[in-house]
Amino acid sequence: MAVKSRRFSYGLVVALSAYLGAIFTVMTRPGATLSVDQRKVIRFAHWQIEAGPREGIDAMIKRYEELNPDVRVDQVAVPGRIYMQWLRTQLIGGSAPDIVEFGRLFNADDIPPRFFEQISDLVEQPNPYNRGTPLEGIRWRDTFLDGLDTPDTYIENLSNFYGVTLCMLSTRLFYNPELLQEITRSPLAPANFLEVRALTEKLARHNVSSAQPVSLYAGSRFNGRLIMEQMISRAGLGLNLSNDRLREQGQQARDVAVDYLRGSWNYRAPELLHGLKLMKEVAQNLRPGFQQLERDAAMQEFLRGQSLMIITGTWDATSLTSMAPFKIAVAEFPWPAMSDGPVGRYYWGPVSEPTNTSFPLCLNRNSPHKKETIDFLHFITSVEGNTIFFEQSGWLPATREVVVPDEAKVYLPRFDGLPMRTSYMAGLGSETAELWQRQLHHLISTQGSVERFLENFEDEFPDALKNDLKTKTRALVVSLRHDIPALTALAQMDRRQAGDLRLLASRPIRESNQTIAEARLYEALAALALGTAVSGSVPIDLTLN
Repeated sequence: MAVKSRRFSYGLVVALSAYLGAIFTVMTRPGATLSVDQRKVIRFAHWQIEAGPREGIDAMIKRYEELNPDVRVDQVAVPGRIYMQWLRTQLIGGSAPDIVEFGRLFNADDIPPRFFEQISDLVEQPNPYNRGTPLEGIRWRDTFLDGLDTPDTYIENLSNFYGVTLCMLSTRLFYNPELLQEITRSPLAPANFLEVRALTEKLARHNVSSAQPVSLYAGSRFNGRLIMEQMISRAGLGLNLSNDRLREQGQQARDVAVDYLRGSWNYRAPELLHGLKLMKEVAQNLRPGFQQLERDAAMQEFLRGQSLMIITGTWDATSLTSMAPFKIAVAEFPWPAMSDGPVGRYYWGPVSEPTNTSFPLCLNRNSPHKKETIDFLHFITSVEGNTIFFEQSGWLPATREVVVPDEAKVYLPRFDGLPMRTSYMAGLGSETAELWQRQLHHLISTQGSVERFLENFEDEFPDALKNDLKTKTRALVVSLRHDIPALTALAQMDRRQAGDLRLLASRPIRESNQTIAEARLYEALAALALGTAVSGSVPIDLTLN
């Protein structure tokens, strides 16, 4: 008993010491109550844990702290799979970092107006860190390659800017030329979709006699979605443009949802049926069970030489090139085109890639050091700061005048072509995206078919779409109500300052934006209430119970 008692006492002392040590570490870290480091602390949270961005951010922080010795910046990298839950908990608890990476992919429209600072006035002013560069004196938002014209930074429903961006991304085909040479006697990737089909046949013959079968594409739920989503959405481009009643070079997701309820389209449209068939075709070229695998599994499959190619974003480029035991080649994926004959008959083109900048960074409204946080955002998006990030991370810059060397230009997005503004697979809302994932096996499994998928999918899709549309309209109602007092106040100020032509010119623009947003809201509510009979009249219930 004495021995057990001594062991228990020893264990208790160790546990208590560890606990007290943890308390001491937390209380004495920079910015904490007992810290001897009196620098102001900025915390920067993001989910980019791939090779490259963390090193780039560390390099920017080092340079910024050299220029601003009274400020310390802490990088907080959180894995993507738990990031949203972690962020919401931090925001609600009042302990969120000063800078937060946030984007529309989370389908969380309530967060920006509740927790982030709107920076519309700031982006109209020059970035002070661009002095002595060609961007000196230019307003901040015009120093970005896309003018911050992206839903991740400018939220249309709220008529305000809520973030700035750090990089530009694209989707590319990374392939193993050595393995390709071994199988096809050529190290060159397919140049068109017909050549992709021919490669599929050669690979099938190789696998019959090979001890280790090779997949055409490295597979995971994420990488599979990248290629399948493009197959159906590119096929639906012509349908999207023909339904574009507002002539906006393609419909936005909310308008696509409204038009579905009005009966303007469905998944049995010839274009989308064809896209579904090609989704099934390309899915057969990913390893069985890919839907149950995470991104890391696809990366490992490709790096082990178990697949010829991996389709992923340039965010993975640094990881792939640094870890691969073979030289990696890069190309654009040859999506179907009308020049491919019947297989490409619905594929309009060329299609431009999204030219929006990315890695959106928002300012926490409750940041205790807003001045310093804004100053840090200015630095990392300046020519100097963004050059440091690009050189250390390998990710394309978001800021103009940052020089991209020739070897990295293969990653630059294709700017010319038709815009593809809506994803028919995962872009209409969280509930419809979840429904796709749940029912997709009816399409891509060995026993699956387009008809079997639609029989199951169409039963649940209308209700899921309505729920997604209701979520969007609730957020729009809140934002419209939020904007009305500000618009009224601005109108009164304009009258008092009638001599300022700039203010007089801006008033009809901002008020017309509000009017258009309201019109879209009422159209969505009418479609939810009436469906195909939307031309009728109905009392509108703004509570959306």
